[in-house]
Amino acid sequence: MNGYEPVQFTQDMLDRMISEKVRLIRTEAKLTQEQMADVLGLSKKTLVQVEKERKTLGFTAAALVGALFRDSEIMQGMFGESALEVIRLTAFNGIEHGDESGADWISRARTQARYKSMGRRVWWKDEQEGDMYILQSHILTGHCRIIDREDALQYYGADLEEAQVRLRELEEMARDHREKGI
Repeated sequence: MNGYEPVQFTQDMLDRMISEKVRLIRTEAKLTQEQMADVLGLSKKTLVQVEKERKTLGFTAAALVGALFRDSEIMQGMFGESALEVIRLTAFNGIEHGDESGADWISRARTQARYKSMGRRVWWKDEQEGDMYILQSHILTGHCRIIDREDALQYYGADLEEAQVRLRELEEMARDHREKGI
C-alpha cells in the first residue's frame, strides 16, 4: 500500500477542474462560445464569465462537459479513460442507500459493467496485485478499480477498503474455478 489517505474527490473539485479547462475544451471541439453555451444550456454571458474564471460552471454543467467531451485530449489529460466513472462516483459520493429500489440503482451506478479498459495508463497506480487481478487507484481522484490480466474492468469504486475486499472475493472465486476446472 502507499501509506497515505487520499483526499476525497468532491463535486466542487470536479466543477473547478473542468471549469478551468472549458475554454480549451471548447476550442479543441471547434465550437464558438454561443454554440458551447447552447450545448450546455447556459447563456453566452455565463460561459464568458466561466472562461474568464470569474465563476464556475456548477457541478451539473461541469459533469455534462465531462460526459460530452470525454474523448477530448483535455479531458483525457485530466481523467484518462475514466471521465464517466469519475463523474458518476462523484455524483453519488455521500448518498446513502435509502429504500431498496434506490439502493439497487445507486449500486449499479457505482459499479460499472465489465469493459475493456485502456490498460495501465499513467493515471493509475498499482496498489495490490493478485494472481488474476490488479487493484489500482487513480492518481488524481483516489478512486479504485480492479482489472484482470487482460485489462478488462471488474470493479470500480471510491473506497479503497471496499476495493480490497472485492479483490479478495474475486481472487477466491478465480481460485475456486481453477480448482473445479471451470
